[in-house]
Amino acid sequence: MQDPDFDPIADLKSSMDPIKIGARLKAVREANNLRPSEIADLIGVERTYWSRAEKGHRHIPDDLALRLVHHFGVTFDYLYLGRISALPHQLAQRIQAQKRA
Repeated sequence: MQDPDFDPIADLKSSMDPIKIGARLKAVREANNLRPSEIADLIGVERTYWSRAEKGHRHIPDDLALRLVHHFGVTFDYLYLGRISALPHQLAQRIQAQKRA
């Protein structure tokens, strides 16, 4: 039986907090052994923009998310909602290993 106070929309919104998205961006970068400047150059964004995005100070537009999907195999579900189960197995393992490190 589901908790009557559970609000799935509020739960999703919480996952989309810019700070949490930034942490996932950092996890993707670290799982690929890249410095912030390297990933910014690779996906074609300003280095300061990437740095602010990782800290949760900048919004991640769809076109940037698409570049991350293309280059690293991440999913929108992971980037925006934190659903690691949606990632390719090897990438999920690297991200989880980074969290433990």
